[in-house]
Amino acid sequence: MTTAARPRDRLIAAVVLSAVIGLVGGGLAAWGIYARFGPVERVTQQTIVGGSGNNGGALTAGSIAQAKSGSVVEVITKPVTPASLLVGPTGIVDGFAVSANGLVVTSIHAIQGAATLRITTTDGHSYPATIVRADPTHGVVVLQAVGAQGLTPLTFATVTPRVGDLAIAVARSPFSPVTLATGTVSSVGISVRLSATATPLRDALTVDSPPDPRQDGAPLLDGNGNVIGVVVDAGNAAPGIVALSMTAAANLVVAATGGGGTTPAPLLGVQSQILDPATAAAAGVPVGALILSLTAGGPAVSAGLLPGDVVTAVGTTALDATHPFDPTVLGLAPGEQVTLTVYRDGRSRSVQTTVGSG
Repeated sequence: MTTAARPRDRLIAAVVLSAVIGLVGGGLAAWGIYARFGPVERVTQQTIVGGSGNNGGALTAGSIAQAKSGSVVEVITKPVTPASLLVGPTGIVDGFAVSANGLVVTSIHAIQGAATLRITTTDGHSYPATIVRADPTHGVVVLQAVGAQGLTPLTFATVTPRVGDLAIAVARSPFSPVTLATGTVSSVGISVRLSATATPLRDALTVDSPPDPRQDGAPLLDGNGNVIGVVVDAGNAAPGIVALSMTAAANLVVAATGGGGTTPAPLLGVQSQILDPATAAAAGVPVGALILSLTAGGPAVSAGLLPGDVVTAVGTTALDATHPFDPTVLGLAPGEQVTLTVYRDGRSRSVQTTVGSG
C-alpha cells in the first residue's frame, strides 16, 4: 500500500528543489556574466601603443591619453648618447606644452642640476630651452623651447580637483610608447617634502596609483583631458602619485605670456595644514588651516599669528581642502591687504596683514 506523502515531507522536498534550481540558475547567470564581460579588474597602468584614440566616441582614460599624448614632450637635462641610454639615468624627463610657440611646463625637481636644457617633441624636433618662470614654493617651472612652432598645448582645468575625481598621468620614457597611470584623487591641498631638508611644496595632491619616477614633470589630467597637476618624483614622501599645484602652474603660464619682468610670488610666510572636519572636531576647533611654523619677519608674524592657531578664513573665503592657506591658490597679490579670521583659545578674532612677495 502506498503511503501518501506527509505535508512536512512535501515542504522539505520543495525547499531542496528550489535550492538546487537556485544554485544552477545562479551558476548559469554568473557564467553568462563572466562569458559576456570577463573578470572585473581595475586597470592602474596601461601602455598606449596606437589607434585613433577616440574608441568609437567613448571617452576613456586610454582615449584621453592617446588624444593628449602629442602635447607631452621630453626635457633633456644632460647630453644624451646611445651609450648613455644603456646605463641610465638618462637625463630625460617629461614636460608638456602649454602654448603653440613652445612654452612647456615641468617640475623644478625634474630639471634640478641640469647641465643643459633641450626639448624634443613627438614629431622628432629638438629645440634649445631656457627657463622663463619658476615657482619654488610650489615646485613648478615654465620653459621656452626656442624656435618651436605649432605645438599642441594642453589646457588647465577650470575646476579645482576634489578627492574621488578621476586622474590620469600621461608620460613618456625612453624605449617605450606613451604610458598612462590612472587612479582617483586621494588628497588635495597638501604640503609635501621631497627630502628631509627640502622646503615643503604647497598645494600638492595625491592619486591612489603606484608612482613611477619616470613620470617626473608629466601632466596629470582629469576625465576631460584638462591639466589638474604636474607630476613630481616624490620618492616615498607621500603614498601614490604626487602632483604639484595646477593653480601655481597656470599662474606661471599667465605671467610668461603676459611679458615684462619676473612677477614676484605672493607670500604669507607661514606653513600650515588644513584640518578636515573629523580632525577639527576631535581637536575641538573649527575647520581651517592649522599653523605649523612661521617665517621670521613675514606677514603672518606681523599679523600676530602663532603656531597652533587655526586660520578659518581669508577675507570672505573659508579655508578648507580646496582653499588652503596659500596666497597663490587664493589669488592674492603682493602688497594686497587681507583680513584673516583666526581661532585661538576658544574664540575667533580678525587680524589684518599685507601680503608679501618673494
